[in-house]
Amino acid sequence: MSTTFSIRDKSILVGLYLSKFDDKALTILGFKGFNEAFNTLGYSIGSKPASIKNYRDEFDPFFPNDRKGWHKRAIGEYCKKILDDFSSLGFKTFTELIKSFVIKN
Repeated sequence: MSTTFSIRDKSILVGLYLSKFDDKALTILGFKGFNEAFNTLGYSIGSKPASIKNYRDEFDPFFPNDRKGWHKRAIGEYCKKILDDFSSLGFKTFTELIKSFVIKN
């Protein structure tokens, strides 16, 4: 499943996941805060932690969380495609997708 995703795709998916599920995502993955999540997840997929944060911020205007994210500009075309393709995933399914390329067997 994860072999079809580039590092960029994985980074965007992690950002989308963290934006959509917020604290629930942190809890299920065992993180105490977003900085820890950005660092650990970024390192595990070969991405910069700042990229993970930026992608989360990109998606924040689309979900009911306390962050405004990048609400003053249009979403990038590539991120919009990921949003359209994956935002309907439920918590369990999306968590398994993220774990499939973050946690090695």
